[in-house]
Amino acid sequence: MNERYYCGWDGGGTKTEVLCVNADGTPVAGRCFGPMNVNGAGKERVGQSIRDCIAFMAGQPGGLEACAGLVIGTAGVSNEQVGGFLSQTVRGCGYRGKLLLKGDQEIALAGAINGAGAVLIAGTGSICCGQDAQGRTARAGGCGHLIDDEGGGYAIGRDVLAAAVRAMDGRLAPTALTGLLREQMGFATSRDIVTWLYAPSTGKKEVAALAPLMTKALELGDEAAARIAKKAAGELSELVRGVWHTLALDSGELAMIGSILLKCGFIHREVTRLCQGACPGLRVIPARGTPAQGAARLALAL
Repeated sequence: MNERYYCGWDGGGTKTEVLCVNADGTPVAGRCFGPMNVNGAGKERVGQSIRDCIAFMAGQPGGLEACAGLVIGTAGVSNEQVGGFLSQTVRGCGYRGKLLLKGDQEIALAGAINGAGAVLIAGTGSICCGQDAQGRTARAGGCGHLIDDEGGGYAIGRDVLAAAVRAMDGRLAPTALTGLLREQMGFATSRDIVTWLYAPSTGKKEVAALAPLMTKALELGDEAAARIAKKAAGELSELVRGVWHTLALDSGELAMIGSILLKCGFIHREVTRLCQGACPGLRVIPARGTPAQGAARLALAL
């Protein structure tokens, strides 16, 4: 008889990481496949990704029948249509075992810390998710770029563009951001920026891709970039403070993940300073594991 295994999927906008573990949590197989975000990639591409992931699981010893639990973490699962599509497609591929859908922030939390605390995520958007010692959870942020997601890549990219147009028309002192935008994007005037920004082909990801220019300008000692970075750090620390106080934590771990926090040392340091000053007993740690490992850990709990 084949040993049973447990499987976690970390479904992102560009790729899905599949991790299979045995009963004691030791990884036994893993691979990456296509996107899992229905809103970004569409049902056809996501359907193919699901078929590929299930085929990989079927190739493990014992096949799909040996999988004792599957947890899929991705954005948008709180939407009944998205969750229904994912569940139906997985079942349609022949998987009959235990299945649980979780938000991407929930699997990140499960992978990043042990016990009480929180995970702060700042990629294109931003969100903080936490838990207390009894397993009660809370979240802050993650409400989308139109009204939220401050401190994430989109908000920083937007603020880079805003600083540039203000400097171009004399409202701000000259900034290195204008030169960096000209070099990377070919923007010579504020009209160039507006034309590109409001074009149908420009979306969240394109604006978020400008965030690294803030880091480059910071390294040049640029004041506008410093203001953007300080604003982002303040907004991100507010997310942590909201979760910490909602859960009434008196101690716990904070892991920070996502490109903004991991690639911009200034923001990481400033968020650390602000959070340690506002949240009792907070200890900043490197993430203990990946979101895929968190999904597999939740699958074990099934």
